[in-house]
Amino acid sequence: MSQSNYEWKNPEWLFNKVTGYIFGIILLFTTLALLVGSFRLFYGLYELSMKSGVTGNYMHIFSDVLTLVILLELSRSLFQYFMEHTIRLPVIFDAGIVFVLRDIMIGLFEHKLKTDDIYALSALLFVLGALRIGFGFYYGCKPESSAVSKQAQKVLDSKK
Repeated sequence: MSQSNYEWKNPEWLFNKVTGYIFGIILLFTTLALLVGSFRLFYGLYELSMKSGVTGNYMHIFSDVLTLVILLELSRSLFQYFMEHTIRLPVIFDAGIVFVLRDIMIGLFEHKLKTDDIYALSALLFVLGALRIGFGFYYGCKPESSAVSKQAQKVLDSKK
């Protein structure tokens, strides 16, 4: 009997297959959400250009753009995990920083943030930024493991 007939009995193989399918479905829906969000953003820009006053309406579009950036960063992280089975924390921290900045900007513009909230979000932003800088140093010292960086290293080695 062949080895492939008994692969499904291996719990690690089964786990990898199931999580692969789940991540594929999540990526599909995330991509659809990005497409729908982009379409709604452009439609909102069209509606905004048809109105006479744009000063009060641009905050909604600004919020939508930042939300799409957060969704894009998180989908990039999921895609990287799906392809390389590794998570790069700087990408997740970038999305977190953008999310906190989005809340601060919207709250300040709408005058809904209290002083305590501003201090708490500023402290959170400081910690996220410090961790992001630390990850930059950590990942900057280690060689990349992606296929693109391996190909770039081959090109550099061939020129020597």
